[in-house]
Amino acid sequence: MLNYSVPAVDQHPWVPMKSLTTVQAALGTDKSETTVQALTATGISRYLVGDLVSAISLRFRTGADANGDILNLYALRDSLDGVDGHYELVCGITLTGGKQVNPDGVFCDTAVVVGTTEVWPTSLAFSSQADDSVAKLTFNTHGYKEFLLIATTLADALIPEVAVV
Repeated sequence: MLNYSVPAVDQHPWVPMKSLTTVQAALGTDKSETTVQALTATGISRYLVGDLVSAISLRFRTGADANGDILNLYALRDSLDGVDGHYELVCGITLTGGKQVNPDGVFCDTAVVVGTTEVWPTSLAFSSQADDSVAKLTFNTHGYKEFLLIATTLADALIPEVAVV
């Protein structure tokens, strides 16, 4: 009789988020949920975190090798009192296109934190070789319900992808 093992980790595919095609100013002093919901620019992309998701990875597709883009990553947690939640800056990210091709161009092979993190209690794990592979950012969601990417500098259309880890 054979005993089959069951994988201990679910496999989750990479899912494209909304493409970033224009720049958007970084959030200023008003980082309220209402302010962000009113943004209609194509320089923002949001990811709603599913129940029981404790960590995610991000990777990025761009149009050409050596394209340089800068993003801000923000997080939003539910408020208990029903009042607007407020986005908090997690970090800025500088991306550079590599040479590994995909249907939309190439993957970014370099991802670097810009400045310091505002609120993140644990390390942000960057897999960034600058060797024409695929750069990834993996981090614990810490119970936040939504993540927002804002393109503050954009060389070409950028497609963020997310996977639950």
